Amino acid sequence: MPALDPRQLASHLENGKINSLYFLHGEETYMIDEALTNLKGKVLGDGLADFNMQTFYAGDCRVEDIRDAAETLPMMAQRRLVIVKEAQDFSAAEFESLASLVEKPIESTSIVFVASKIDMRKKFFKLFESQGDIVKFQKPFENQINPWIHYIAKKHGKILSPEAVEVVKEWVGSNLIDINNELCKVSQFIGENEQIEVEDIRAVVSRIRIDTVFELVNEMGQGDCGASFTHLANLLDNGQNEIGVLAMIMRHFRILILCHEALKEGLSQAQIASRVGVHGFFVKEYINQARNQDIKNLLHVYDVLLDTDRALKSNPLSSHLWLENLVLQACRKSTAV
Repeated sequence: MPALDPRQLASHLENGKINSLYFLHGEETYMIDEALTNLKGKVLGDGLADFNMQTFYAGDCRVEDIRDAAETLPMMAQRRLVIVKEAQDFSAAEFESLASLVEKPIESTSIVFVASKIDMRKKFFKLFESQGDIVKFQKPFENQINPWIHYIAKKHGKILSPEAVEVVKEWVGSNLIDINNELCKVSQFIGENEQIEVEDIRAVVSRIRIDTVFELVNEMGQGDCGASFTHLANLLDNGQNEIGVLAMIMRHFRILILCHEALKEGLSQAQIASRVGVHGFFVKEYINQARNQDIKNLLHVYDVLLDTDRALKSNPLSSHLWLENLVLQACRKSTAV
């Protein structure tokens, strides 16, 4: 079967097309949690969920236990649901043992594997692809964040003004779990009020993430390695993973380079905001920082960022070291220019 995207999975479930095998994988845990909730509702229906659903964690269970759960007949329902999380932790031998469940799917049970990443080149996944649905959940692109913010707010029974959406995107970032957590706090803060305004975001949401990025870029531009490492650690300590931090830094430098070019052309603040894709609330901060940075430094660092991005993709296990190397190289280039 061809791989599905999350929208196709939702459409299949909505139309009552329920499979016996699912493998959900990717970095976007919020979307995966949404899909699991949807699967539970559609697979179990109004049945006895407590009796017809079991959840296992790879590395903390035996393959035999998963097989026994899958082969158990549903109680007063059409199907059972077996969820296996952290499936990336299975050994090669365990995947081989699980293959029997994939070769002959059990019609009365839906088995859902969840993993952060998979290797489609492996025999198990080739087999799974022919028998079940494999769905990849990718992080949304920058131009997809606004609709997601509106969607998550609606789930909390709230709506946001356009300005509030931009503040959420700028302060919280593109991680949907983070957006959901912050909007949950804001929703509790405003109580029965339906509309979330900029003032509500400012009252509840911390902007430590964006402040730290600005500080990090300043220190890198000044060639101060010690302070740069401190601000990098602050970003990582506040829930950002290495890949997310690199994406934030790349976006920041890209905006600074665009601001530099726009200032050279004599564009107004509003025109610059439109060109670089930053709301008017924030573009002034970027413009001020661009004015204080040498364009040669910015271009040098951006080259280093691209090299780091390629390195991370080829060797993600050393992501922390690559980020530290990025800071070290950027600081050296800044002092050398």
